[in-house]
Amino acid sequence: MIPVSIITGFLGSGKTTLLNHLVRQPGMADTAVIVNEFGEIGIDHLLIEQAFEDTVLLENGCICCSIRGDLVDTLTDLCRKVAQGELPPFSRTVVETTGLADPAPILQTLMSDERLQRDFALDRIVTTVDAVNAFGQLEDFDEAVKQIAVADNLLITKSDLAANRVAALQGRLRAINALAPVDVIDHGHADPDVLFSGGKAERDVGEWRQHVHDQGHQHDIDSGINSFSILIDEPLPWTAVKSWLETVASLRGADLLRVKGLLNVVGHRGPVVVHGVQHVFHTPVELREWPDAARNTRIVFITKGLERMALENALVAFVNQARAA
Repeated sequence: MIPVSIITGFLGSGKTTLLNHLVRQPGMADTAVIVNEFGEIGIDHLLIEQAFEDTVLLENGCICCSIRGDLVDTLTDLCRKVAQGELPPFSRTVVETTGLADPAPILQTLMSDERLQRDFALDRIVTTVDAVNAFGQLEDFDEAVKQIAVADNLLITKSDLAANRVAALQGRLRAINALAPVDVIDHGHADPDVLFSGGKAERDVGEWRQHVHDQGHQHDIDSGINSFSILIDEPLPWTAVKSWLETVASLRGADLLRVKGLLNVVGHRGPVVVHGVQHVFHTPVELREWPDAARNTRIVFITKGLERMALENALVAFVNQARAA
């Protein structure tokens, strides 16, 4: 499976500046970068070995192209060109969204489209945040809040223009998304590793546990965003977990901005990984071994208006029902 990472962020927040830096890095070799407007990426001065219509191959092996039609068409077209020998194989993909995009539909496409599920898997979501304008954007635009809420990593940009606001902005971001590390970058200078988990769920698990303490509950009053974790020690029957997730997604899917978890499931040696966005969940995957000494279920939720206790009570009810059957 080819991991797909998303770069999102509001208008003018520095996504293009970040990409301009990243495409120069050796660590981006064998990566396909898909952007909305190819002309926004300033790569004209870079040495280009080959060009295929509106797809170019940079000398470090990074493939850059623009979205043609929709994301599914673009990804399938890239795979077709690789199969026909028109492009070299790529092992990772980065997609840049538009500044006004609600990222949820893009994530759902990656997770549910049958044409993509055979070859691609959602990896990480990185959101750029403009230190100068973020406070106003968060007040006026729901998209800006969602872009921050679903992120795995948050990158504050333009700190040189608003150094006195950075500390307050970091607090605001953590109130919306307590799970994502918040880093300050200078003129787009970030390590390509920030975009990829290396295909290991263990990295994400470590970050979840670092940023959620003792089932900590963060609530951003202004936006209605909740971020919290559910921890359960005893193994769970899969039928109960499946019914619980399906019911919550059916009844309140629009409010499930992001769900990630490692489950201790009866009859499974390793943890079962679940990953969902609103109404859509990835097919669960069992890892060969646990990433740490703990063997407990840990599920992280980022929601709009849903509370931890309500979800916990519903899970307990499904588990009791399954055990009584």
